[in-house]
Amino acid sequence: MYFEYNTIPYIKVVYLCMASIDYEVQIRESAETLRTRMKNVSSPKLRDRCEVLLWLKTGKVRSMLACMRLKSLNKATGVKWWQTYVSEGLDGLLTTGHKGNISPLDNHTPLWDRLSQEGFSTIKEARDWLKQEHDISYTENGLGNYFRRKKVKCKTGRPHHPKRSEEARDAYQKNTRLC
Repeated sequence: MYFEYNTIPYIKVVYLCMASIDYEVQIRESAETLRTRMKNVSSPKLRDRCEVLLWLKTGKVRSMLACMRLKSLNKATGVKWWQTYVSEGLDGLLTTGHKGNISPLDNHTPLWDRLSQEGFSTIKEARDWLKQEHDISYTENGLGNYFRRKKVKCKTGRPHHPKRSEEARDAYQKNTRLC
């Protein structure tokens, strides 16, 4: 239902009278279902969305505006959440469109072939190889962070003392072998 209100002859203002939504009826899931989903959601932002629906379903809060004030969020956020819930359901509300950052190295098969066959002894060596062979530039910290995320480790041996003698080590091993 629309009402027109003209205070100044050349400006036309239209107000929309919104009927209040009966959230307890409109929310399809039970309160217990909402509680379990809220406990199982890992992200705090998604948990807030589920909690707002729970408050509205149980009648603890009567309006979306009151929920948003309690959560210290804007009313427009609540309206978007409600529109998403109505159109896509609870599963649509509890998902985000964020797919994560995609690195150009994720699908770079020569790098993964090299890592699986011979590897790199240092991150600097890997960075230099990427720059020379494939013209991909990374900082050492950036490449190190990428390797840590992908659980890639540089292939290095254990550190050795500079005065260590290989002959003495071999002689010791020959003497200590059991027959």
